[in-house]
Amino acid sequence: MLTARQKIYYSICRTGSTILLNVVFVATFWMYTNQVNLDPMLNGIGNAVGKVVIGISSVVFGILSDKIPSKSKIGRRKFFIWTGAPVLAFSFVMLFIPQFIIPSGGQIAKFAWLLIWNSMFHLFYGYLLIPYQSWMPEITSEDERVQVSGLMNTVNLVGAAIGSGFVLLMSGFINKDPQGIYGVAGKYLLVFALVFGIIELLFFLPALLKIKEREVPEKENNAWEEIKVALKNKNYMIYVGGFTILNVGVTVLSALILDFLEQVLGVVDALQKGIFSGVMLVAVIVSFFFWGRFSKKFGKKWSLIVSFSLLLIWMPLTPIIGRIPLIPKIVQGYVFSILAVFAVSAVYLFPYAIMADFADEDERRTSQNRSGLYTGFKSLPFNIAQALGFILAGFMRDWEKVIGSETVNLGLTWLGPICTIFLIIAFPIIWKADLDPFMVDAKVKNTSIFKQIFSRKNRN
Repeated sequence: MLTARQKIYYSICRTGSTILLNVVFVATFWMYTNQVNLDPMLNGIGNAVGKVVIGISSVVFGILSDKIPSKSKIGRRKFFIWTGAPVLAFSFVMLFIPQFIIPSGGQIAKFAWLLIWNSMFHLFYGYLLIPYQSWMPEITSEDERVQVSGLMNTVNLVGAAIGSGFVLLMSGFINKDPQGIYGVAGKYLLVFALVFGIIELLFFLPALLKIKEREVPEKENNAWEEIKVALKNKNYMIYVGGFTILNVGVTVLSALILDFLEQVLGVVDALQKGIFSGVMLVAVIVSFFFWGRFSKKFGKKWSLIVSFSLLLIWMPLTPIIGRIPLIPKIVQGYVFSILAVFAVSAVYLFPYAIMADFADEDERRTSQNRSGLYTGFKSLPFNIAQALGFILAGFMRDWEKVIGSETVNLGLTWLGPICTIFLIIAFPIIWKADLDPFMVDAKVKNTSIFKQIFSRKNRN
């Protein structure tokens, strides 16, 4: 249904928006706590409200874009992309310039600034991205979908690498400026925010100009009837439930990762962070390649189960990382981070393909396209979970204890074990889901991955 060039046009749309989301997700909590000097608990609440907003907007605009007739002059999905991309870019820039607007503001002013622009950013992220993602099942066949999902994952990798790499490097540069974001570093931050906003706009243009929307059957069902369809999809709800719980832990980890790097691992300046981000990028690329190959043989579900198992073993080790005698702290940090990235990467690799499979399976069964519903509905519980994660991160960032002459942040010390709690709860839930509805080999699909691995070893 799409030419090779059109597949690339569609996939690269995620480049700019992924950069923006990664910068906001990782940097906002760190910047507003350490540079804007907003109270960590207020910071957590401000970020949490944004996640609730994106959860609601994702459901609303997912359903709304499904309801718009495909013959409409404004377009079924394109309208949301044309109007949402500029507002998303604008709100992103505003979120990172409080130093110019409220340089001497008190806690209320700082909190209000974060609350308004973080909420605006997340409102229009859902407004833009849910209709965009819902567009994929309508313009691709089943065979194309795997390839397009792979391209999107590659683009997401590039966007995440640029966004996360920028955060690491910029935080190191800001730390070197005696005035932080209120000095020269703040002006550079503004320039990069504008550049990223323009990139986000430009990367949507090829798809908007070169891909036509496909006519799809119109539906008469009301919103509640549509939601009930999702609620009755057993495997979809199992997936949503498991990943909702997991998202709390992932959000806590993401919000505190910069503080963990600086205070626990001693990765502080721009050069150290640049080297660290480069090593992690290589680790992610290798990990994506491995999980992609692994999932082709064993499926997406068993890939996630193996990655969860690795995380259950590895993440509880944060209380001893940086404290093991005879091994340099930085070496401990690199070894821990590389293996953690390897396991976590599977969690980020498969969601787009899983959602597309759920929507495709439903359309084959009911002859109705509900890609917007399936993509949007999950965002509400996911983002409520992320909101709880930010509130918990605010508490953990403020959890300090004086031991002798040293002030120790216990929240960072116990970061891994606390995040592992949510993984332990999510693990058995995900185990029950069928995340590979089109897998032909029933034996591979229904046999425990551990039994398959060990039986292969015994045969060899």
